[in-house]
Amino acid sequence: MMDTDDSFLLSRIEAQGWNAAQRVMIGEKRIPDEVAIARLNPHKADSARARWRTGFKNAVDRAGAK
Repeated sequence: MMDTDDSFLLSRIEAQGWNAAQRVMIGEKRIPDEVAIARLNPHKADSARARWRTGFKNAVDRAGAK
């Protein structure tokens, strides 16, 4: 079971992924491929890496919907 501190930390990690996607998309013609995205992810633990990637993907999806 995840406690409140873990939930908060994972939400911040997801926000980091979102912000990273925003920086990458500025002036870019295309979104980086999966390998490049994985290189941008600064986290080591699988749960943190997955949550960061979720934030990144959500930002990309949101930008594509505009």
